[in-house]
Amino acid sequence: MLRIALLLCAFLAWPLKAATVTNLYQAEVVLPDTDRASETKAREAALAQVLVKVSGQSAITENEVIQKAMANSRAYVSQFGYGSRDGQQTLSLAFDRGQIRNLLTQANATLWREERPSVLVWLVKDANRNRDIVWDQSGSVLTTQLKRAADQRGVPVMMPIGDFEDITAINIPDLWGGFIQPIAGASARYQPDAVLVVRLRQSGADSAQLGWQLFADSPEQLTSSQTMPAEGRASGTPADALTQMMDQVADRLAAKYAVPLGGAASDAFAIEVANIRTTEDFFALERLLTNLTSVASVNASRLQGDTVTFAVNLLSSETAFYQELGRDQRLSRVVPDMPQPAEAMSPEEKLQVLYAGVEAETTVDPDAVDVSATLMQPRTETNQFYWSP
Repeated sequence: MLRIALLLCAFLAWPLKAATVTNLYQAEVVLPDTDRASETKAREAALAQVLVKVSGQSAITENEVIQKAMANSRAYVSQFGYGSRDGQQTLSLAFDRGQIRNLLTQANATLWREERPSVLVWLVKDANRNRDIVWDQSGSVLTTQLKRAADQRGVPVMMPIGDFEDITAINIPDLWGGFIQPIAGASARYQPDAVLVVRLRQSGADSAQLGWQLFADSPEQLTSSQTMPAEGRASGTPADALTQMMDQVADRLAAKYAVPLGGAASDAFAIEVANIRTTEDFFALERLLTNLTSVASVNASRLQGDTVTFAVNLLSSETAFYQELGRDQRLSRVVPDMPQPAEAMSPEEKLQVLYAGVEAETTVDPDAVDVSATLMQPRTETNQFYWSP
């Protein structure tokens, strides 16, 4: 087999850039009592939490199919146990990955895979007109609340550590004003996939209002990006405001990265990828294709020069596959060359356009051939791609 032959020449594949979230199918919820009714309610809440994380949709429980499944939440549980958090007894559950995926497919929902964009969070707190940046090791309760809210949505977040390099790279007015240049420069050392700037005004222990900006690009791309940052607001207790914000942010990210399920699945089809020059290129590409949420299986079927042909079986539609594939900057789709104008073509070239791929059985006068309509046809996309590692 082609893959086995290449495997003998390689040791490692290129690593994935995105962060891998490992607890998408696990949840921990407060268990106020150990009676059957309390356990049932806690199990339903845990299932809802997992479905929100895996689908990327905060409103997934409004789906009729999901609502019916919630009544039979026990069927989706693979493991459970008891614990404690903040002095309260909790129920910890793990749910069956395959069954959760089948349920989302039946509900025509989306699936957000484990590889997700890492988000660097710059949080500025304004209390009594005193503004401070909340660093990762500051011991602030806001840090704990933010990370817990992000964990409930399966969003991998990190916060700046607040060392000398951070302090000298950016100041509070830069963050409060949302100035891209200093934000991008100060964020670059952390190599995130996205940057979230949060401005939180706190008036008392239980009241907060915040505004946020999500720059859904890496710091290297921020200064040249033409995309405006997503923005939002939230209010309530600090914990509630941060939870609302993470729901909004996660929904935004999932709208970009999650893949729709339940669409018409395609039979096997082939894609060709050029510029595969090393075994590392091959396995990096194969790993990319295999890890796509829309893909059931991938097999390399042909290698000719630097071009590899893959047979792909889908779990979703081809549209979803190409949308997901287009998010990786290492792959670009090959577009056919634009034909030259008809008036600039020779009679022989006109016949080639008219009879492309067809053997003519009759004699045609080249000077009488009108290929304008043929040349006016839009260029069709192909299944050919170019690899740029």
